[in-house]
Amino acid sequence: MAERVKGVRDFTGKEAVLRQEVIQKIRESYELFGFQPLETPILEYLSLFTEKSGPEIENQLYAFEDKKGEKLALRPEHTVSRLRVVSENRSITKPLKAYGIGNVWRYEDVAKGRYREFLQADIDIYGSSSAASDAEIVACIDFTLKRLGLGNYTVHINNRKVLQSLLDELVIPVDSGYKVLRELDKIDKVGMDAVMKSLSEFLDQHQMDGVRDFLEGRLQLKSEGSTEVRELVNYLDSYGIKDTVIDNSLVRGLDYYDGNIFEFVIDTPEYKGTIAGGGRYDKLSKKFGVTLPVVGCAIGFERIMEILKSRPTENFSESYCVINVDNSDKAIEIAQKLRKKGQTTDLLIDIGPLSKGLDYCNSKGIRYAVIVGNKDLSAGEITLRDLKEKKEAKIKESEI
Repeated sequence: MAERVKGVRDFTGKEAVLRQEVIQKIRESYELFGFQPLETPILEYLSLFTEKSGPEIENQLYAFEDKKGEKLALRPEHTVSRLRVVSENRSITKPLKAYGIGNVWRYEDVAKGRYREFLQADIDIYGSSSAASDAEIVACIDFTLKRLGLGNYTVHINNRKVLQSLLDELVIPVDSGYKVLRELDKIDKVGMDAVMKSLSEFLDQHQMDGVRDFLEGRLQLKSEGSTEVRELVNYLDSYGIKDTVIDNSLVRGLDYYDGNIFEFVIDTPEYKGTIAGGGRYDKLSKKFGVTLPVVGCAIGFERIMEILKSRPTENFSESYCVINVDNSDKAIEIAQKLRKKGQTTDLLIDIGPLSKGLDYCNSKGIRYAVIVGNKDLSAGEITLRDLKEKKEAKIKESEI
């Protein structure tokens, strides 16, 4: 028997429908903020990611050689691929507001809300260094999540320049500094004590005390990043976004962030944790031979789906099913009329007994059954049955 590859999934029925509905709402929300699609291929040269995304990404890649020996990889994210496109096309008008919605692949441990093939829905603004653009990104994601019916989250904000100031203040060298950031990024999962224990393996007591004082708010640092955070918070206040937390432990794992960073952290019975995250990564463009300020954010689509699919939904959709009793030509004609009117319409020609057709409609959550038979047609009528309200009526065929 054929087996499914670990970390990937099949989607059928209502879950597949829900996924497409969520994707459509995300797309509509992004476009309401003026973002336009920017699509990239799923295959890129391996070097694009190993040279541009930093060391963390290398162990997560699905990489291989093609028949000509070219080293390729499935894209693990949209960010670097889209930056490749923008840097190659320097005539593009900026600032450019772009979005991408599509599958990405990472070789990671599989857990609830974390898979090896998953959908990423992200937005970026290219060519603006203003904190106003950072705020526009955060506001768009906030707007999108609320349209999806999600709430009870807070926006956590930090700045990588602030974190670098901490490393400089405590005279922590580059190699150890990277380890410090990796450990800080685990605090929400393992707790302060576990992180401090790990830090004790390569920091002295003075440095450890400094890190703890910073995380607990006793060590104040003078940093350009602190000013950028305040500017972002002020802009978000204008958007009416007040549930923000200045979180000194926020790191964002990817190495390319260099300015404001942010995460949307939710606490619901279905899922607790980050459901969207991003930040500013101006310096990454230099690896493409350009100087281009960029800020972006990605929604954790699969984590959001874990929340939404566990919630009660309407059993019936506002769709139709034309059931042929004994006049298939007329049934097809009526189905086509409904479709041309923009109505989602299924069609059953050889379903057998009417009861079987109605069972089919109930199983699919189709609300309206249009029953087409010669007896009704002889009177110029058809039967319209509302399966949700359990009512039916004869209507003129011309009124369909």
